[in-house]
Amino acid sequence: MNRRPLLALAVAALIVGAGAIWVSFAGRPERPAKADHRVLPALADSLDSVSEVRLSRADGAATTLQRRTGGWFVAQRNYPADAAKLRSLLIELAGLRVVEQKTSDPAHYATLGVEDENVAHSHSVRIDIVAGTHTWSLLLGRQAQPDGNYVRVSGSPAALWARPRVEADPQPARWIQAQVLDIPADQVQHVAIHPLSGPSYWLAREPRGAPDFTLHGVPPGRKAGSNALIDAVGDVVARLTVEDVKERPSEPLEKASEAIFRTFDGLQIVVDGTRDPTSAWIRLNAAVDADAAKRFALEQKTSASESKSSAGGAGNKSAASAAGANSASAAGAGKRNPAEEAAAINSRAQAYEFQIPVYQYDQIFRPLNDLLTPVAEKASASTKPKGK
Repeated sequence: MNRRPLLALAVAALIVGAGAIWVSFAGRPERPAKADHRVLPALADSLDSVSEVRLSRADGAATTLQRRTGGWFVAQRNYPADAAKLRSLLIELAGLRVVEQKTSDPAHYATLGVEDENVAHSHSVRIDIVAGTHTWSLLLGRQAQPDGNYVRVSGSPAALWARPRVEADPQPARWIQAQVLDIPADQVQHVAIHPLSGPSYWLAREPRGAPDFTLHGVPPGRKAGSNALIDAVGDVVARLTVEDVKERPSEPLEKASEAIFRTFDGLQIVVDGTRDPTSAWIRLNAAVDADAAKRFALEQKTSASESKSSAGGAGNKSAASAAGANSASAAGAGKRNPAEEAAAINSRAQAYEFQIPVYQYDQIFRPLNDLLTPVAEKASASTKPKGK
């Protein structure tokens, strides 16, 4: 019997078997996980004392979240962080439990994305959580279906499959507080738009409580178009969100468009902005229109007085209740303090420039022609009927 073919077959079988082990190792546990085993022990009991969270990746992306006086801040932007998003991350990390231990062989770390963050082309995100004198360090790897991640505690050889799924983008822009303005849309009375190019125009809500803005500055022979488009310009401050921030230079913006929003109670917000093909940046400045604020205060005082008189002269309990409700509504509206609002906006906005979504920038500085009905095409001479 020829022994050489048998030897070749044996070698081939060993190669195939080794390949099968390599392919399937990530799907098979190295050893059973302990019941109720947390990846980061004691973190759950220390959440309230966490003072810093650091996220980093081999490509240079890094975010440091710091607890300071006044709340959490993104250190790389010196700007308030999204505290709710950070809290959710910490709760997820504190709740991480081991499903299976996958491997302790460093040669397999890259497959799971849990290689050390200083290794070239590493995919892991290193998370450092500081609370008092203790620091937890975790390498967050690839997602593990259906609802987990591969992770490895820094310094430990064991790569684990853990639940729940955790997402921790190390880009600073992903952690800033996104909402920069909170002005109810129905409080906006007047909007003046001065685009960098094209004619200026303004919107007014007349009278107060009107569902739509009225467009002013319409050229002769043209008509205002869609109410939805017009209202979108005036309503944008109620849902203005930012994508990124940077410290504001002392020099004024060059070639900037300007929008001025005024509320019924006298708050005034000036938005200066610039745009290129891929990004849009704005500056915000708030002030108080003293005359408008006085008129508003007088209106609220008169409204409350009329409601009180109506309630006093009501002939039945239901009428008195209705009048009391109207009075409470008027008093609630009067609690808005434009000076305090302006100061609060300036305290968090005047030192920065904000990157906003391009679509929101285009919504604020929409050209006047876009808010008008299309120009009817004139019939050409060749289509005109001939005279008899």
